[in-house]
Amino acid sequence: MSQAEWHQSAEPFRLFIESVQDYAIFMLEPDGRIATWNAGAERAKGYKSSEIIGRHFSRFYQEEDVRRGKPQKLLALAEKDGRVEDEGWRVRKDGSKFWASVTITAIRDASGKLIGFGKVTRDLTAHRNAEIALHRSEERSRLFIEAVQDYAIFLLDPEGRVITWNTGAERIKGYRASEILGQHFSRFYPDEDVRGGKPAWELEVATKEGRFEDEGWRIRKDGSRFWANVIITAVKNNAGTLMGFTKVTRDVTERMVAQRSLEQAQRKLQESEKSLRALSLHVLRAQDEERRRIGREIHDSLGQYLSVLKMKLDAMNVTPPTPEETIECANLAEECVKQVRTLSYLLYPPMLEEMGLTSAIPWYLEGFSKRSGIQTAFHAPHDFGRLSRDAELVLFRVLQESLTNVQRHSGSKTAEINMFYANDVVELQVIDKGRGMPTSILEEGNQNWTGSLGVGLRGMSERLCSLGGMLQIFSNETGTEVRATVPLQNLPPATTETMHA
Repeated sequence: MSQAEWHQSAEPFRLFIESVQDYAIFMLEPDGRIATWNAGAERAKGYKSSEIIGRHFSRFYQEEDVRRGKPQKLLALAEKDGRVEDEGWRVRKDGSKFWASVTITAIRDASGKLIGFGKVTRDLTAHRNAEIALHRSEERSRLFIEAVQDYAIFLLDPEGRVITWNTGAERIKGYRASEILGQHFSRFYPDEDVRGGKPAWELEVATKEGRFEDEGWRIRKDGSRFWANVIITAVKNNAGTLMGFTKVTRDVTERMVAQRSLEQAQRKLQESEKSLRALSLHVLRAQDEERRRIGREIHDSLGQYLSVLKMKLDAMNVTPPTPEETIECANLAEECVKQVRTLSYLLYPPMLEEMGLTSAIPWYLEGFSKRSGIQTAFHAPHDFGRLSRDAELVLFRVLQESLTNVQRHSGSKTAEINMFYANDVVELQVIDKGRGMPTSILEEGNQNWTGSLGVGLRGMSERLCSLGGMLQIFSNETGTEVRATVPLQNLPPATTETMHA
């Protein structure tokens, strides 16, 4: 090939080199002076060809590199080995620096004589800055993870062995990094979970679905248990190959205990609401029974007197009344007034509030004996003091209901009433010598009484329970004993002030 033909065939290649802008591609003389210059060199380094051709390429290096002879060393290595690669800071015409990837290739003629060097330079500043930023970000992330104390954050290899360990993991699980690195993470699980293959199953799920979340018991180094929230995430490369797992564990024992306590409290609240509804129903039934009892009292006593009085008054409209009939009508009206007063006193006797339980009971017993024919006896300490208003009222109601049952159901001709202090309680006893209560009522534990008798007993029991007291009934074929107790410490403050007045 002639020289003209060679130049003709090389011309397109030269034009290609000169037009490349992303790479600085130029030739150096054997001594390092610049012989050619392309558009990419001008763009990267800032020199026009007229400014740089013939200059030594060392001007692209930092002063400290020039003083150390780095440019000459690179040429020497290229001449010796055929080529040399380097990365480092280079200097532009305006003095600014850029990070360059440089390849210098020795060029020889057919006889092997060195005729120069080809130099290719690429500006990798943006790439290097990105790598530095990535490295710094990774370093910050590493330092952050290592510093976290509330979460155990660590890596597992594909087989489940621990390969990193942070401060939170040491605090929560109790192992130092030197004690746990290389160990299988199954040692954090209870024996029953290990036997059941739970650790391996969790890794399988994480590998298949990308992540796995669970809450359950985990084991510390000292053998103690804690309730953990665990998230395992599979780590894969761009090709989808499993590289390992990240594991984040948090000790949520306090939250779990609080949640269970809340659930227990809610259950108790629901039970209390249910009991309260049942109690309200019982109270309503007791009130209804009380009203029925008052209605019967009015019908059987006051109603009878008023009926007779009306008949006599109607007869007076036909014939003038005799003096005896007028007196009889006046006596009937007086008896009606007495019955109204008696019913009023029975509902809430003024004497109970004015003089106390030990005065109201004898008064009530006197009237009860006259109405029923049942002989009564009352025993109480002579120095028995006042109780609170609520305590006196509930014990008085127990007495009324008990004696009503004696009159209606027992057939007893006598009733004994005792009241005294015993073991920090006030106890009231009502004892009869009748035929006893039905066994079916007693077998239900005095809690679910039915019928007219049962409703009254339930009402007494509920009244006592409201003050922390208790109702007990003992009955057989020779009689019945009703015991009502109210604890002194549960009575209102007025009790302690008046108990021994």
